[in-house]
Amino acid sequence: MGAPDRDEDPQITLDGTQHADLEEIERAIMQISWLSQRQFMQLLDEERFNMTLPQFYSLLHLHQMRDPCKMSDLAEATQQSAASLTGIVDRLLEKQLVERTRHVRDRRQVMVVVTPQGSSLIAKIKQARHEQMQAALGHLGAEDIDTLLRLLDQVLLSMLRVLERGDTHRWA
Repeated sequence: MGAPDRDEDPQITLDGTQHADLEEIERAIMQISWLSQRQFMQLLDEERFNMTLPQFYSLLHLHQMRDPCKMSDLAEATQQSAASLTGIVDRLLEKQLVERTRHVRDRRQVMVVVTPQGSSLIAKIKQARHEQMQAALGHLGAEDIDTLLRLLDQVLLSMLRVLERGDTHRWA
């Protein structure tokens, strides 16, 4: 009696990966994702940063834009409602991390721009996150890091392809 035919064994995928292996990979990715986000939220919540995740992503987008950004564009880019974003920007204003202005030609449009203090805070947060990642991955050698990066890039690319195709029904 030989190996079971792939069509007869639902536990093996087309490429020969065991169903249990896929479950372990999914578990690891979900756990890393959860721990990473939790760790990052704790970092942002520290007294030196005192920031929420939505505030950080809004500030980061403005930092990357450098130029004033319409509130509507910022809401779309950060996938937040206009009402939520108003509160977020208000808190960033209180901390002097952003400035709110009006559009030069259309005074009805509210524009937001990062301040030098906001850009400086982004750099500090990135440095603190870098230190966290160094602590988590510092035990790996250069070859392991290269392999990890290569594999993560492949997984990310594949996940993006599945998302773009709308192939999510396969995962249910």
